[in-house]
Amino acid sequence: MLLQKSTLAHQAPDFSQIKSEDFALALLEAMSQQQVAITTITEDSSPVSFANTILALEKSGEALLRVSNLFFALAGAHTNETLQQTEKEILPLLAAHEDSIYLNDKLFDRIKSLYQTRTSLDLDAESLKLLEHYYDLFVLRGANLSLEEKATLKQLNSQLATLENDFNYNTLQARKEAALIITQEEALDGLSPQEKQALKQPDGSWKIALTNTTQQPLLSQLENEDTRRELFEHSWHRASQGSYLTEPIVLKIISLRQQKATLLGYKNYAEWSLQKSMAKTPETVMNFFEKWIPLTLEKVQKELETLKTIAQQDDIAPYNWDYYTEKVRKNQYDLDENELKPYFELFNVLEKGVFHAATCLYGITFQRRTDLPVYHPDVVVYELFEADGSPLGLYYGDFYTRESKRGGAWMSELVTPSKLFGQKPVIYNVCNYAPPTQALPCLLSYSEVETLFHEFGHALHAFFAEQQYATLAGTAVARDFVEFPSQFNEYWALHEEVLPHYARHYQTQEVISEALIKKIKNSRDFNHGYRFCEVLASAYLDMKWHTLAADSQITEVAPFEVSATKRFPKEVPLRYRSLYFSHIFGGGYAAGYYAYQYSEILAEDTYHWFEKHGGLSRENGDRFRSLILSKGNTMDYQEMMKLMLSDQ
Repeated sequence: MLLQKSTLAHQAPDFSQIKSEDFALALLEAMSQQQVAITTITEDSSPVSFANTILALEKSGEALLRVSNLFFALAGAHTNETLQQTEKEILPLLAAHEDSIYLNDKLFDRIKSLYQTRTSLDLDAESLKLLEHYYDLFVLRGANLSLEEKATLKQLNSQLATLENDFNYNTLQARKEAALIITQEEALDGLSPQEKQALKQPDGSWKIALTNTTQQPLLSQLENEDTRRELFEHSWHRASQGSYLTEPIVLKIISLRQQKATLLGYKNYAEWSLQKSMAKTPETVMNFFEKWIPLTLEKVQKELETLKTIAQQDDIAPYNWDYYTEKVRKNQYDLDENELKPYFELFNVLEKGVFHAATCLYGITFQRRTDLPVYHPDVVVYELFEADGSPLGLYYGDFYTRESKRGGAWMSELVTPSKLFGQKPVIYNVCNYAPPTQALPCLLSYSEVETLFHEFGHALHAFFAEQQYATLAGTAVARDFVEFPSQFNEYWALHEEVLPHYARHYQTQEVISEALIKKIKNSRDFNHGYRFCEVLASAYLDMKWHTLAADSQITEVAPFEVSATKRFPKEVPLRYRSLYFSHIFGGGYAAGYYAYQYSEILAEDTYHWFEKHGGLSRENGDRFRSLILSKGNTMDYQEMMKLMLSDQ
């Protein structure tokens, strides 16, 4: 079942037939099928060609891509003990499987011979890019190492796969374990009756579950300072206290990554990891930091002085920052976050905001599908159509928090777009919004509204992929470029033609007033220094971890963390501490978390170009689609940007 293409629309997964216990065998079989295909390539005695080597290699992973897309979707968004056990067993095997391909001498010899004669092969631009991509990837993954070195690398990769999975498991469990239990209702002063009801537990207590980040959403509302402090400390100390510790895992991962980088011939892990990025080198990233840190600290200092005035205190504790920021919004900008939320009902924001902006820019339309099976009752499905009515793909939205879902928000693929495989994109977005209750629909903060626009920006990057090859399609780009379309899409949330279209009071359907819109815009820049700083500090910490010299011996996480981030103000806590920094210790952002700020600059430049050339229009949207969103990893990123920002 899992190994075959689905017969549903756009090859949508038939979740009604998919069982968690089927994945282990399906993944093993898909790996086996690819191994057979690789052997066929290496034993082919006919002259080496693009078709019998590169194209055959691309085709060899089709079944594994199909199964792993579904497996990782469920493992992240709706996991269970069976899937967690499968992850634990399969991830080291997947790492070994990849090594068996990238460290295959016969296969690499064929790729190298084609690469060396690539200018005479008469390949189209995308096929040439695929050949160059595979060659670079094989070299980066150790194809030029000796047999002994390859054996060592395989051991390192296997250990890292296990440890990264352990880190993800522990952080998920630690987040659940660190939820704050409240037994006295007065501790929740500041929350509405509906918000309190949403936290109510069967035993009469209230439970505040943690989000992924250090700062927690309710810190801006809770009037009781002891509750704020306790909630913050539960967040700050998760994974360093309790049953699910991550410090030994972090230290081991760093040690193994140092060894891996040295083995591959690099000074540190970041130098190896950044080879295919826009930035290229750790020095470029550090120069980026040196440009932005002083400007950010200056802005934070001004914000801090404003908060001290409001609080009438000499010091602002980290757990009080959001609380007093909300006071500033009310006092200086006459804006109350609770005044905004009734205008941001989830499906209004999605359908009349996010989708509407996409229709204005790209002409695409959306139709709800209720006939396709989903992996959880909360999941909604839409079919997308081009302006001419032709089908574009399917979008799955999974928006509410639950214990079977990891924290945060993300986009990925259930079906990867590829003309070679005859596949249109089937994309999903995952968020962690508070689910609706009998008394209240899902109402979003403005920050959560931006998250919805952000994640759909990633989705558009995949929907508009025009690639022949899945390996180069859509979002298969460098980390410091992949966040660019998503950051750019956030700008439309506040656009004058978009915001009034979706911001309607959930009870009266009254459109948000011009006065309220003005308050949002006037207050938007306040606290931007803080928000930029908490991410910047985490990105800086990430680079400090991954630029450690090979002979560095770190024995404790906390002292290293304090030393690495000492230039940042104590009032601004890290957005992620190392011990729950899943992006870099359990995801693909190691030495790459700077990508968010790096991409933010690209997005800002692009939005300014839009403003200069007529703003929200089909002509501008089609240009962005043509020059950026449709290109995938088929062009130099700097060249893409140059074309996009030109006046031609």
